[in-house]
Order: sequence, then C-alpha cells, then structure tokens
Amino acid sequence: MALPASAQTDGITPRPASRRRSRAKPKPPRARAVILAELRGLGGLILEQALLDATASPLDSLLEWANRLAAELNVAGVGAPEDYRQMLRAIVEVNKRAEALGADAATIALPQAA
Repeated sequence: MALPASAQTDGITPRPASRRRSRAKPKPPRARAVILAELRGLGGLILEQALLDATASPLDSLLEWANRLAAELNVAGVGAPEDYRQMLRAIVEVNKRAEALGADAATIALPQAA
C-alpha cells in the first residue's frame, strides 16, 4: 500500500536552517570592580582545589582564566605554577598588583585578540 502524496518525502529537499549573521561588536570595557570580584572568586576556587590536593597540577583552563583576568587588569599574570599552592600565592600577588595599580582606572578595556 502506497503512502498518500502528502506523506511522501521523495523529491522534497529540506530547507537549510537559516543562520543569523554575526554582528560582532567590540565588547565594552568591564568595570575594574567586576574584574577584581571575578579574580577573588577564582581565588576561592583555587583555595578549594588546594585544600583537596595542594600538590596537584593546576588545570590549564584555570591558568588561562587567571592570566586573562591579569591581562584585563594590566598586571603580570600567574605564569605556569607547578601546583595549586603556588597558583594560590600567584593569584594573591596578582590581586596585590592590581590593588597597587589603584582605582585611577575605573574601567579596563579588554585586550585585543592577536
């Protein structure tokens, strides 16, 4: 028994899903207080990891996150610490350098992608 003509799909090409074009705009600068708060939050996460296993090697994504925040604050990053204990100390140093930079820069522009 053949299917009714309305149920047959032979010869009908599906329409491709429409794609929205990106309207990429530069991101507006984030407030310095927001970046510092995110750095403190990351420090809390690193503290938890250090309490679980201080000698474990930090995840690459956490290192990238910390270095990106340092770049947004225009200070030296954490580099590549060997364990969570060293990374926690490095984040404290990033925070100290950012605080020493002062509140004269209320907003910081995002670094340009290379």
